[in-house]
Amino acid sequence: MKALDPRRSCPATATIDECSTSVFDEAVEKLTVLRAPMHQGDAVTQLHAMMSLVAEAKARLPRVVADARDQEHTWTAIAQQLGVARMSAMLRYVRGARNRRSPLDPD
Repeated sequence: MKALDPRRSCPATATIDECSTSVFDEAVEKLTVLRAPMHQGDAVTQLHAMMSLVAEAKARLPRVVADARDQEHTWTAIAQQLGVARMSAMLRYVRGARNRRSPLDPD
C-alpha cells in the first residue's frame, strides 16, 4: 500500500479500497486461524468469519454513533457514513445518542 498523508480526514462515505480490503482480508484470516485453523481455505469457514465480522460491526454501531454525537458530529455526517438518509439515522440511533456518555467511559 502507498503511504498516505496522516493529516487527511476519513472519506465522506464508506469506501472499499486497497486499505479496507487488506484489513478485512487479514481479519478474516486471523479469525479463521483462531476458530478453525485446520479449515483455512474452506469457503464456509471464510463465510463464518466474514459474517462474524459483519455481526460485530453491527453490534458496535449504536455505541459509535453515540460517541459521534458526543463529539458533536451532525446527524447528516453520521447518516452519510451509514449510507442512509439523515432521518433514518436519527430514527434508528437517537435513543442511544440521548443516553449520551463520554466516549472515554468504559462499556
